[in-house]
Amino acid sequence: MDLLIKLCTVLGDLAFAVLAPLPPSIQLVIISAVTGVLMLLIWRYTSNQKAIEHVRNQIAANLLAARLFKDSVRVSLRSQRRILWLAMRLLGLAIRPTLIMMVPFVLVMAQIGLRFEMRPAAVGDVIRVTATTYDTRARKRLPPKDYSLQLPAGLRADPNDPCRAETIRTIDWRLTPEQAGTYTLRFLAGQDVVDMPLIVGETMPRISKLRGGPWLDRLLYSAEASIPALSAFESIVIHYPTRSTPIFGFEVHWLIALFVLSIVFALVAKPILKVHI
Repeated sequence: MDLLIKLCTVLGDLAFAVLAPLPPSIQLVIISAVTGVLMLLIWRYTSNQKAIEHVRNQIAANLLAARLFKDSVRVSLRSQRRILWLAMRLLGLAIRPTLIMMVPFVLVMAQIGLRFEMRPAAVGDVIRVTATTYDTRARKRLPPKDYSLQLPAGLRADPNDPCRAETIRTIDWRLTPEQAGTYTLRFLAGQDVVDMPLIVGETMPRISKLRGGPWLDRLLYSAEASIPALSAFESIVIHYPTRSTPIFGFEVHWLIALFVLSIVFALVAKPILKVHI
C-alpha cells in the first residue's frame, strides 16, 4: 500500500505542478477533460465494441418495429421483450470495462481529492486533531499520561486539552496556528513517536488529513507513510475545513464537478474516437 500511495502521489505532484499557474476552477475543468477521455479510451480497449454496436443496432431495429407496427399487439410485445433482453445483454457487456475503469478512476479521484477536498487551516482557526490508539485488549495498556503531543513554535494548544474518550480509544487536541507554514505534529506514546504534517495558510497544497487507519481511507485521504506496525497509535486525523470550487460562477463540490464534466467531455469525444458505449 505504501508503494502504491507513493507512486500515485509522485505522479499527482507532477501533474499538478504543470497546472499550478492556473486558477483552481480551470485546473478542475482540464482534469475532468483528461479524465473523461482517459476513461473513454479504457472503455474502448477493454470492452467488446463489435458486440456493443451489434446490440445497439438490434435495440434501434426493435424500437423502429414497435413504432411501425404499433397497431399489432403481437409485434409490439415481441419487440418490447427483445428490447428488454438486449438491454440486459448490453448491461452485461458493460460490467468488465466498468470494473477495469474504476481502478484508475479511484486513483485519479484520490489525487484530486488531496488538493480539492480540504483547504489548509487559516491563521487563528481552531483545528481539531484526533489520535486513535489500538485496542488495549490487543496491545499493552499505556497510562493516559504517556500519550502526548509535541508542538513546534507557531502552534498553540487549548489549555484544557487533551480530551480522552476511553471507550472509542481517541485523544483529541484543539490547535490554533499563529502564523502560516507547514508544521510537524509529533505524537508520543512512551518511546513511540509518530509525526504528521499540519499545513496552514497555503493556497492549493496537497493535504493529507490522515495517517494510518483502514487501507481505503489511506488510499483516498493520505499521502503519508503507514504507521509502524508495533506503534501504540492506530491512526492520526487532522480535521481540516472543507473546500468548495467555483465552476462557472457556482460553488460546487469538486467530486460533483469532476463527475459531470468528465461525462460531458467523454460524450463530446465519443464520436471523434468512435467509441460505442
